[in-house]
Amino acid sequence: MVNQEDPRVLRTRQLIRTAFRDLLQRKGFDAITIKDIAQEATINRATFYAHFEDKYALLDEVTEQAFHERIPEQVADAQEFTDDICDQLIIMTHQYITDFYRICRIDSNPMAKLVDDKIKKLLQQTIESIFVKGDTLHGIDIHRIKIMAAMTGSAIYGAAHYWLNAGEKSGTRALTDIARPYVMNGLGREILRR
Repeated sequence: MVNQEDPRVLRTRQLIRTAFRDLLQRKGFDAITIKDIAQEATINRATFYAHFEDKYALLDEVTEQAFHERIPEQVADAQEFTDDICDQLIIMTHQYITDFYRICRIDSNPMAKLVDDKIKKLLQQTIESIFVKGDTLHGIDIHRIKIMAAMTGSAIYGAAHYWLNAGEKSGTRALTDIARPYVMNGLGREILRR
């Protein structure tokens, strides 16, 4: 097993991720082989396998890293799920999936599903973290919080994904004006039911 803190390991993993991103833009996921990634990263195949099980594990890490890099500091530090936090998550999610689909050649339905599922999961975890930190949901059991985070994340992701696929040109402000009231009203009703 490789030492994840070793600077050489960190450098090699970054080389692999960068090579993979570059290849995604040129070839598309289905056409990329481990040999392609290794050549692009100037490493051998054994080195690749010392760091990643396969290209799906690499896709998973690249997707997660890019998502976490985009989370605004205000969202990461949020103690309460406010209108502003909701707007930021809607905008961030829309921008993330727009960039991902534009930059990476999504030539594979299985790849698109993997990426979509990963983004939904990360969005849900981000929302759940805000719910757990806040006092608003104090006293609600963790199972219920997870369900609320899943529904909230699904609503945000669904709206952002639809906006992208529909080719809406009105901008993200119009998207937030539509999606935020739906999300916040649903949460407000849940909090009031306690």
